[in-house]
Amino acid sequence: MSAGANAILARAGRNGPALLCAGVLIGLVAPVLADAARPLMGVAVFIFTLGAFLKVDGAAFRAEAADRRGIVLILAWSTFGVPLLAYALVQAVRPGPDLALGLLLCALAPPVGSAAAIAAMLGLSAPLALLATVTATLAAPFYLAPLAVALAGAEMVVDPLAMSLRLGAIIGGAALTAWLLRRYAGRWVADNPNAMTGIAVLGLLLVAIGAMRGMRDEIMEAPGQAALLLGLAFLVNAALQAVGALLFTALERHRALTVGLVSGNRNITLVWAAAAPFLADHPGVELFLAMSVFPIFMLPAATQRIFATLMDRAARQTPTIPQQAGQRQ
Repeated sequence: MSAGANAILARAGRNGPALLCAGVLIGLVAPVLADAARPLMGVAVFIFTLGAFLKVDGAAFRAEAADRRGIVLILAWSTFGVPLLAYALVQAVRPGPDLALGLLLCALAPPVGSAAAIAAMLGLSAPLALLATVTATLAAPFYLAPLAVALAGAEMVVDPLAMSLRLGAIIGGAALTAWLLRRYAGRWVADNPNAMTGIAVLGLLLVAIGAMRGMRDEIMEAPGQAALLLGLAFLVNAALQAVGALLFTALERHRALTVGLVSGNRNITLVWAAAAPFLADHPGVELFLAMSVFPIFMLPAATQRIFATLMDRAARQTPTIPQQAGQRQ
C-alpha cells in the first residue's frame, strides 16, 4: 500500500471517535449521501470487522479467552443480564408501552458489531470486545426471538439458519482476510497499528452515514418527541456502560470499561429489522430505536478522554514490584 494511503488510514485511526460523530452529522445534513451509503452497509460491516480482527492478534485473543470463568460471566451479563436488568427497570418504573418496548428491544440486541473497533479507538480491550461480540452475535439467531416474546411480548421474524449463515459469512470472511494479510503482509500490519484502526474507522464511517437514512424525516415529523427520546437514548446507553463497568471492577480497568462498552452499545439495527413487521403499528417504538443509534456513534467522542483518564489513574495506582536489595538501581 502507498505511503499516502497509509497516512490517510493512520490519521483516520487516530481520530476515529471524531470521524464517527462527523459521519452521523453528514448523514443527517446530506440525505443523498445517506441514501447512497445504505446499500453498502454489508460491505461496511465487513470492513470494520476486518479492521477489528487486524487489531487483535492470535496471542492476544487466546490470552483473553484463557480467563474462561471471566469470559463466561461477561458473556452471560452482556447477552442475558442486560435485557433482564432492562426488564426489571421497566417493571419498576412502568413507562409508557411504546417506550417500555423500545427499551427492552434495545437491551435484547447483542452487543453492536462495531464494539471491537470502537474499543480499539478508545484504547480498551479489542480482544475482549471481539470475543463478546462474535459469540453473542452468532448465538443471537437462536435466542433473540423467544427472549423477545418472553420479556417484551414482541414477535420477531428470524430464520436462525439463514441469519447464522449471513453473520457467519461476514465474520468468517473478515477473519480469513485478516489471517491472509497477517500471513502475507505481516510486516505492514505490525508496523501500522493506527492504519489498522483506520480500516475499521472507514467502515464505521460508512455505517454511520448510512444509518442516518430517513432519520431527518423521522425527527422532523415529531421534533419535540425525538429530542426527548434522543436524550433518553444517550442516558440509557451511558447508564448501561456504567453499570457494566462497575459490575466487573474486579477486572483490570481497561477490561471493565470494555464490558461497559458492550453493555451499553447494542446492535439496534438487528432487532429493528427482525421486529419490523410487529413494529408497523408502533411508530413510537421505531422512533426510540432510531434515536438509540445516535449514541453508538457519538458517545465515543465524548468518552474518549474520560476513558483515557480512568486508565491513566489505574496505571499510576498499580503497585510496582520493589527491586531486591543489592540489585542495581
